[in-house]
Amino acid sequence: MADTAPLALVKVGGDVVDDAAHLQGLADNLVALRAAGYDVVVVHGGGPQVTALQTQLGQTAVKVAGQRVTSSDDLFAVTACLAGVVNVALCAALVRAGLPAFGCHGASAGMVSAVKRPPLEVRGHGIVDYGEVGDVDDVDTAPLRALLGAGCVPVVATLGIERRTGRVLNINGDTAAAAIAAALSAKLVVLVTAVGGVFADRKDPSTRFASLTPAAAQALIADGTIADGMIPKVQEALGLLAASPSTSTAAIVSARVPGAFVAVAAGSDAHGTRFIS
Repeated sequence: MADTAPLALVKVGGDVVDDAAHLQGLADNLVALRAAGYDVVVVHGGGPQVTALQTQLGQTAVKVAGQRVTSSDDLFAVTACLAGVVNVALCAALVRAGLPAFGCHGASAGMVSAVKRPPLEVRGHGIVDYGEVGDVDDVDTAPLRALLGAGCVPVVATLGIERRTGRVLNINGDTAAAAIAAALSAKLVVLVTAVGGVFADRKDPSTRFASLTPAAAQALIADGTIADGMIPKVQEALGLLAASPSTSTAAIVSARVPGAFVAVAAGSDAHGTRFIS
């Protein structure tokens, strides 16, 4: 990790990992980012894979306001998919593209410290106990900086750990990405999804919002245009811009377009949705 190199944190959804073309596009865009002088950290979830495994195990996936409720039994599927199936598949694809991807997770070396989320009041749902879900209270960047210094691309699965007890917790992917980005003083944050942006109508590409201010984004959440799993992505992107002075650009984008990440880093609104403070 060069002292002067800007850092890009790239958050990848499980829907991207399940799409061969999108996965190849992700690898190509990461190669381009590194060629443009960025150090890169990849943070990933694995929602579709977790849900599929839960179905195989006879469990029912439960989400409230776009975030997964995780029982003690559900935590097995979460850890098996995030730290296993998805992390390995993502690393393999990046290595195939020539990137020195190094798989790890938030419990590795106690990297992502978390506390169990208390029951919360969620609008329209009452009091919700999310179960074995954690909120990040600290990120130890030393392991990530060591990997970057060795020339690697860390690929981090979004688990957390209570350091005192060793209790592993499920962390919302976008929440974990925002916390890690802030701790590393990332200049660029790219949230990669198969949808590839915020749309008034997801079926109509012409309705893409090229950029959004915090006020405009909150209005779209309030009127239901931004819904389900897109809500935490948008909220964390906005929260990161507000909380991390080092982050100059945050965007939701698809990896299918060659050079999209570098274009977003340069301030282009041609791809995805860029958030502006």
